[in-house]
Amino acid sequence: MINIMHVSDKLSVGNATIHGVTRLLSWWLPRFAPHLYRVNICSLRYWDAAADYLKDLNIDVRCLNRSKFDPLTLLDLIKIINEQKIDLLHLHGYGAATFGRVAGLLTSTPVIVHEHMSDVNIPYYQELMDAILSRLNYQAIAVSSSVKEFMMNRRHIPKDRIQVIKNGVPFEMFDKLQKGSKPQTYRSQLNIPSHHKMVAIVGRLDPIKGHRNFLNAATLVLDAHQDVSFVIVGDGELMDNLQQQCRELKIESNVIFMGYCNDVPSLLFEADIKAISSISEGIPMTLFEAMAAGCATVSTNVGGLGEVIVEGITGFLVPPENPEAMAEKLLLLLRDDRLLKKMSKHAKEDSVQYDIFNTVHLIEESYNLSLNQNTHIVAQSS
Repeated sequence: MINIMHVSDKLSVGNATIHGVTRLLSWWLPRFAPHLYRVNICSLRYWDAAADYLKDLNIDVRCLNRSKFDPLTLLDLIKIINEQKIDLLHLHGYGAATFGRVAGLLTSTPVIVHEHMSDVNIPYYQELMDAILSRLNYQAIAVSSSVKEFMMNRRHIPKDRIQVIKNGVPFEMFDKLQKGSKPQTYRSQLNIPSHHKMVAIVGRLDPIKGHRNFLNAATLVLDAHQDVSFVIVGDGELMDNLQQQCRELKIESNVIFMGYCNDVPSLLFEADIKAISSISEGIPMTLFEAMAAGCATVSTNVGGLGEVIVEGITGFLVPPENPEAMAEKLLLLLRDDRLLKKMSKHAKEDSVQYDIFNTVHLIEESYNLSLNQNTHIVAQSS
C-alpha cells in the first residue's frame, strides 16, 4: 500500500465555504485505486467548514493550525511523514510547495508540486523560494499549458519536470440527471420567471473571479434585453460589496445571490448560459461542469480556458475586464435560441474527454513515475 499525503495551504479561501482545490480533492480521493493507494489530506491552516465537508465524505483530513510563515510547519510535516510512513507528498499552494519540498528533502520523500492557476500577483518572496528550491529533484503538474508556462517562467520549475494534467468532473452526477432523476427545481426556488433565460456564474466571491465586471456586463445586457435572470452562485468576502454594486446599478431585481450551493450539477442543468469573468485562472472545474450539463459558456480568455473552449462552437471567449465584450456575446446567445441550443449540444459532446477518472488515472501514473525515480536515486546514492 502506497501512502500519499495531499498538503494544501488551506481548504477555504476568504469567507468562501469551499474552494476549487478542496472540491477537486473531494472528487479525487475516493477514486484512487483503494488496493494500491492510501490517500489523506493535510491543511497547514486551521480547521474550517471545508474540513468538515471533507470529513463528512469520510476523507481522512488533518489541520496543522499554523499561520502562514510559521517555521514549526516544517517540523509538523516531518513528524507526520515519519509517523505515518508517507511515501509521497502531493503539494497544493505556495506554503505547501515551500515547506513540503524542504520536508521531502530532509526525509527523502518524493514530492509533486501541483499548480492550479497562473498567478499574476505571485509574491516576490515566493519567486525567490521557488528559484532556490528548483534545484531539488521533484515532479510537477500543471492544469493547463498556460499554467505550465507560468511554472517555468515565474516558478522556475524546469520544463522537463512538468506534466500537464487537465482537471475533470464526475460525469456520473450528470448521467443521473440525464437518465430521468429529477434535479432540484432551482428556477422555482429562486423565483425565476418561466420566460427568463438563466445565466449562471459559479465561484467564490473573490476579486480574482471578476464579479464586478460580470455585473457591469449584466447591466449592459439588461439595457437591451430584460427577459434574463443572472444567478451568482458562491460565497466569499465580496458578498456585501457586490450586492451594493447591484443596488447602485439598479439591477437587483434581475440578479440573484444564491450563496454556496452543494449541488452545482443540478443547478447548471437548469441554466442556459454559464459565464466566467475571471481575471486570472487555471481551468475552473465549473467550466467542465457546465459543459457536462449542456451549457454554452461565455468566458474571459485567461489561463487555460482557451485550451478547452472551442471559440464559436462550445462557447465564446472575450478579453478579461471587458464588460462590453462579455455583454455582446451574452446578448448574441440570449437573442438566438438556435445558436444557443447548437452551442450547448457541442459543449455536452465535447465534455466527455474531461471525465474525472481520466484525471485520476494520469495522477496515479505521475505517482508511479515519482516513486520509481526516487527509488532509482536512493539506489544510486547507497
